[in-house]
Amino acid sequence: MNKTITTLLAAVGIAASAPASAVIVGGVDFGALGADPTRTHLETATLAQTLITGNGQNATAYGFITTVNGDNTYCADGTGNCGLFYVANFNNSQNFSPSSVEFTSTTVSVFFTDAAPLNLLAQNSPTNLTTIQALNGGNPWVTLNGHNNLGGTADPSAVLNAVGLFTGATLSGASFGLFDVSGPGDATVINFLNANGVLDAAGGSTDIALTSSFNNNVLNPNDVSGGFSNGCQDGTAASGAWCFEGTANLRGATEIAQVPEPGMLALVGVGLLGFGAAYRRRKA
Repeated sequence: MNKTITTLLAAVGIAASAPASAVIVGGVDFGALGADPTRTHLETATLAQTLITGNGQNATAYGFITTVNGDNTYCADGTGNCGLFYVANFNNSQNFSPSSVEFTSTTVSVFFTDAAPLNLLAQNSPTNLTTIQALNGGNPWVTLNGHNNLGGTADPSAVLNAVGLFTGATLSGASFGLFDVSGPGDATVINFLNANGVLDAAGGSTDIALTSSFNNNVLNPNDVSGGFSNGCQDGTAASGAWCFEGTANLRGATEIAQVPEPGMLALVGVGLLGFGAAYRRRKA
């Protein structure tokens, strides 16, 4: 066995014994859950949201995605020195009642930063919105747009609905929505998440299902001191007040099975080069 073939076999052996590659897309490691064969993803996020008081109104929400498939160190380098933040606009409230509401249009812009995550409770909500929307030069990582046909008692035109109830003396709520993945955003992220793995109530396909829960008992202290949450805890707040804090979950499928690590590709490349050299030498 000559030296070239020995080198080739060694390279192939190293490649074959390398661990399964991480599923890294747009600087984020989606881990084993984002890979074949399950090809699913689940994100959890913080949530801050404004109040609405009737029909034809808009609500705003924002937050930090705390985990991706259960991992809070989801940066490509395995650290926590990056982050995904989002700003959501829920538009055109309809069928409003003291216990429920629907929205007919929603847009969620997700932004990636390769810097250490921000503490969103260290500044007020208007400042948080400005800060998040400036990340990465204002260019979203991905954009989500509301998808209708939620089912149940929701109007077919609704893309997000919310219900409210009292938990003791505090107001709690939950919301449910469907989303299509679109731009603007990173093309690799759009392709990865645009998997049409969620069915709507009419049998159509979409990409992400969202559920969230929130409460008005403990609010951002900077919103309270700055007057941005006036009346939130005694029922006198006006539309647009920052009255809710909570959590959100986004879940869906992924389109591609696995993204090989650069190191794995390099090893395969060495093997192919070795094979080419051996072939040329034999031919000569």
